[in-house]
Parts: sequence; structure tokens; C-alpha cells
Amino acid sequence: MPASGPISEGRRLALMNRLCEVLGEEEGRTLMESLPDVHWRDLATKDDLKDTNKAIEASEHRLRTEMNAEFTKVYAEFTKVYAEFAKIYAEFKAIRAETAAEFQSVRSEMALQFAKQTRTMVFTMLGLAVPVLGAILAVGLA
Repeated sequence: MPASGPISEGRRLALMNRLCEVLGEEEGRTLMESLPDVHWRDLATKDDLKDTNKAIEASEHRLRTEMNAEFTKVYAEFTKVYAEFAKIYAEFKAIRAETAAEFQSVRSEMALQFAKQTRTMVFTMLGLAVPVLGAILAVGLA
């Protein structure tokens, strides 16, 4: 009749001695060393592994759900930031266009003023050159 409860060290030693008699010293020790030092009821069964696997799958599903929710939040925030940058870019583009128009206006005004100044200088020089030329001619003819 098999004994119930944990196997005592004395019973393990007796089993090892008997195995060494039947199988030989090395084989008996090898077999005993490969047996777990715990009660068989403490070892995991296929059902234990299935339950653990189900728990892992449930945790994995929960984590995926949480990660998807977080990803959705982050994506929504990213979309808002992207929209803000798009507005800022449009504003900078408008400012750039306004600045370019202002510079073009300043260039046109400067070109007009330079043309007026050049005309004034030419007529002033001609106004001075005619009397000087007349004086030179008067002195040379005399």
C-alpha cells in the first residue's frame, strides 16, 4: 500500500540504495538525482500550464487594449499639434508674402527716387555747363 504525504529522506535513501543494487551505483544515483526533491503534487500539471497560459493571454489582451487606447490618445494629441503647426506655417507664409510685397514697394519707390535724382543732376549739370561753355566761347572769339 503506497504511503501518502511527503516522502521522507529515509525513504529516499532506501530507494536510492535499492536502485544502486538493481541498476548499479552510477545509474542508481543518476536516476535519484533526476527525481525532483518535492512532492509530486507540487509539480505543475498540463492543466496548471493551461490556466497559466490563459492568464497570460488575458493579461496580454488587457495590455494591448490599454496600449491601443494610449496610442489613440497620443495620435489625437499629435493631430492637434500638427494642426497648430500648419496654422503657424500658414501665418508665416502670409507674413513672408506681405514682407515681399513691402520690399517690392520700397524697391519701386527707390527706383523712382533715383530716376528723379539722376534727372535733376543731369539738368543741373547742363544748366551749369551752358553758361560755362558760352563764357569759354566768348573768350575764345574775342
